[in-house]
Amino acid sequence: MTRRRLLLASVALSAACGGNEPPPATPHAAPASDSATRNLTNGECESLAQWIVEACQNRASLRSAQIDGWCEEVERRSTEQDRPWIADCVKHVTYIDNACFRGTRSVRSLMDCDSTVSR
Repeated sequence: MTRRRLLLASVALSAACGGNEPPPATPHAAPASDSATRNLTNGECESLAQWIVEACQNRASLRSAQIDGWCEEVERRSTEQDRPWIADCVKHVTYIDNACFRGTRSVRSLMDCDSTVSR
């Protein structure tokens, strides 16, 4: 009999607290500024270039003409006076592309992320 009272009490309490109703809806949509398809800002591109350059400098024994060339190009093009890598990044690299780059320190994986950027 005690179990039955406990069950009835929990049902009554649940009903009183709205236990049968779903919680109020909360918006889960990202603000427009954080949309996955928005292009990166100049500052975000500068930060991304620094991320890539640091990964390239810390690649230890991973050497190949392809990797060396890609790393040198990113570093050179992100530090030249007119910074063409940054300008290209602002035009083409999206928030979701940035997530790909930021998800790794592997230069080969960074190169794969770069190859998926829609240019």
